Amino acid sequence: MVGGRPPILLAAFADADALAARISDEWNAVHLIVRGNTLTHVINGHLMSVVIDDDAPNRPGDGLIGVQVHVGPPMKVEYRNIRLKHW
Repeated sequence: MVGGRPPILLAAFADADALAARISDEWNAVHLIVRGNTLTHVINGHLMSVVIDDDAPNRPGDGLIGVQVHVGPPMKVEYRNIRLKHW
């Protein structure tokens, strides 16, 4: 929540099914472009979301990278070729 209110959707790129169709059951190329408080998520060359974090009091400025795995049936999660660029 931002300032005690829920996030606001400013634009939608596609519906959930269209976005899910861009994700492979095999390896996926994920690019996270982080500039200040704007995060752009690109999967397999397709823009999935742009998030602007305006919750300055609660966002860390440390540059930590976290991965969220959703609850559900057992799954194997693997990563390879992680590269960081500093602009």
